[in-house]
Amino acid sequence: MQIRMHGLLKIFRFLVLLAAASSSPAGAAPSEKRLALVIGNGSYKAKTLATPANDAALIAQTLQAAGFDVTSARDLGGDALGQVFRDFIDRVGKAGPDAVATVYFAGYGLQLEGENYLVPVDADVAEPDVRPRALRLSEQTHSLAALHLKAIFVILDAAYATPFSLSGRRPAGGLAWVEPETNMLIAFNAAPGTVSPDVAGGYGPYAKALAEMIREGGLTPTRLFDRVRLRVSESMKGAQIPWDATKIETQFMFFERGPGAPPRADSPEHTAWMRSKPMRSLGARDAYLTALARDTFDGYVDFLADYWHDPMASRVRALLAARREAIVWRRTYQANAPDAYWSYLELYPRGPHAADARSLLSLLGATVALPVKFARMEYEVPPPLPDEIEYIERPALILDDPALALEPPQPAPANFLEPPPPELLGLPPPAAPSGEHLLPTPMVVSLPAYVRQPVDAERPPNPVVSDNAGETPAINSTEDSATKPDGQSMFASIWSARAADNMNSLAASSGLSSSVAPKTTAINGLSPPLPAVTPGASEQIKAPLSPPLSAVSSTPLLPTGNDAPASSGIVLSALSTDIVSPLSVAAILAPLPLGTLAPLPIRKRSEPIARPASVSSPTGTDQDSATPRGSLDTRPASTEVVRPAEGAPGTSPSTPQRKPCVVVSGKQVCN
Repeated sequence: MQIRMHGLLKIFRFLVLLAAASSSPAGAAPSEKRLALVIGNGSYKAKTLATPANDAALIAQTLQAAGFDVTSARDLGGDALGQVFRDFIDRVGKAGPDAVATVYFAGYGLQLEGENYLVPVDADVAEPDVRPRALRLSEQTHSLAALHLKAIFVILDAAYATPFSLSGRRPAGGLAWVEPETNMLIAFNAAPGTVSPDVAGGYGPYAKALAEMIREGGLTPTRLFDRVRLRVSESMKGAQIPWDATKIETQFMFFERGPGAPPRADSPEHTAWMRSKPMRSLGARDAYLTALARDTFDGYVDFLADYWHDPMASRVRALLAARREAIVWRRTYQANAPDAYWSYLELYPRGPHAADARSLLSLLGATVALPVKFARMEYEVPPPLPDEIEYIERPALILDDPALALEPPQPAPANFLEPPPPELLGLPPPAAPSGEHLLPTPMVVSLPAYVRQPVDAERPPNPVVSDNAGETPAINSTEDSATKPDGQSMFASIWSARAADNMNSLAASSGLSSSVAPKTTAINGLSPPLPAVTPGASEQIKAPLSPPLSAVSSTPLLPTGNDAPASSGIVLSALSTDIVSPLSVAAILAPLPLGTLAPLPIRKRSEPIARPASVSSPTGTDQDSATPRGSLDTRPASTEVVRPAEGAPGTSPSTPQRKPCVVVSGKQVCN
């Protein structure tokens, strides 16, 4: 008996040691490097934007507090903008596969022929085509995706009404609907095809909402950006609806919530429970907020099926119309064949991308006029309804346009979204920046005491600390944190007001002249260290897959090989290897040697992509409900179902109301 007990004890000890070794290896160092590039372009020659520099400063401060090694700049021209992106991608590549990269750009963005572009401040409205000076977004996302990082965030606060023309014509409004690559999240400050109002000053609503939700802690990327959408919609009274799409599958949080965190009425668990309920059981207000939080084609269709009589129905129709057109154009552009462009023009003869379709038909050598017979492309969304035309056939869809007379939504109740913290709600604008290309310095706002950086996030170099929120911060490599009398950690501003006095030393260390050094700034900082916390169970974020393309016919008009349509833009050069770490943006923005920048090449479009028409479109899953996140309506449009009639919101009356309806993807949508 003693021998048996001794043997069992040895086995038990071995299992304990094995579990300890696998769960917490001794001396394991944090492996997650966090790097961010933050740019605020506002001083455009064509038309100035009021808030991008302030917005970039607020986001840079927030990301640095979350452990990101931040590189920032303001008002970059075309050459500097491209060089900053190239050097940042090079840095991220050297950080290894466990790195997390975040890019935030505030300024003008625009779309043309299916591509999104970031516009430098030196772009001239008189130029016939600003694309050679602009930065093609897809080039940057492809380069980042090729690094196979843990997570990538590409955040564009750039969907504004553009003053620029491309190829002699006005581009479609807002930004084009795109799909993220593996382990990537792409977010816009306004939904594809819509534009954001330009606020007068201070901070933009999108940057403030993003900073708020990052600071809240405990939110996965999907839930974080869902709340950003609700907050911006509330603060702008429905005039601006942000959008995001994600394929991040790894677990990630900007901050974790400690055990002392206060409970929230809008906890992720409560929100998930609300979103899992049928639309008609929620009531009109909660159903609208649920559709907005889901932000899917099916979610908007479901709302219209159950609440066609509600004042918010017109607003949802506008969002649905823009989403449908954006999806149809994306699939058309991906197919890149005459039949696809003719299919688009048949659906949207005066749509926002009609000029793009005709231009690409000409490049393909095809007739612009619709032929009598052609193979119509099958899209995964039904054709547009007649009442959507008023939202689509305008230069840009502005949701607060008086001509649309859309009723503003009601404020969200606390169980959907708690009020914003007062320190961010009344945040005063920062003082003017102290030098060219330097971001302004936001007022220091301490983080909540219950949030902390994840334990596996690596500390960036040169932490910045401050003894008081009202004092000038200073870089200190030995003192970890400053403390208020109540023991709460303070998080310093990431720029020193004495930066101008340090330019000579910057020039000496970087090898630049003192006249060049004031044009640069590098942010290499970290918030004070926080106590370790065991991360809670995080949800799995499913990656929505790109629906395969519909089949298009082979026509004699379709050229092959080098006759594919060309789309000019900046092509990323080979990644630089001569940047030492930590990066100095002085080196980034320094004048390049003569002949360094080669003429911009013309990038050929890819060959047409086709699939059998019978292949169904896969969709991702919304983590908080049964509704597919980012999914599209794939049900047969010819299948008729009887829509239950509505009485009071949230009830199911026994007597159906009779109203002429149109069948939309298996559901009746009534006007």
